[in-house]
Amino acid sequence: MITSELSKIERSVIVAAPRSRVWRALTNVREFCRWFSAETAHPEGSFQPGVRVRLVSTAETCSGSVFFVEIEEMTPEQIFSWRWHPGTVQPDVDYSNEPMTLVTFLLEDAAAGTKVTVTESGFDRLSLARRAGVFEGNRAGWDHQMNALEKYLREAA
Repeated sequence: MITSELSKIERSVIVAAPRSRVWRALTNVREFCRWFSAETAHPEGSFQPGVRVRLVSTAETCSGSVFFVEIEEMTPEQIFSWRWHPGTVQPDVDYSNEPMTLVTFLLEDAAAGTKVTVTESGFDRLSLARRAGVFEGNRAGWDHQMNALEKYLREAA
């Protein structure tokens, strides 16, 4: 399923893996970095609500870009969410006063495994100068990331 509107992006995929396995791929920092194409100085353990995690992209299109995720909610095997400054962050720009978007992963049982839905919301709160480019970039980015998650779980099985 593909849904997009001006304020949010939503993508869903069904992966042939139980919720517990998908949850681990999402919330274990080391596994997350593998499929999300990122590195961190703290690859051990799991994300925790209230923690701000520094990540460095290893993706070909934005390798070396530093970004942060602030973990919001973790309901085991159901909901994992974080806030971040979307898009490729420019190192010489201060984003501290810019609103963040909210990324939420929802896990549900499906006949063939687990339905994973990611929603990124809050684009309507961004400045007009950034909104269109960031929205389009992240729309394509979530297509890529959901495919990467599905592939990672298929190959890790």
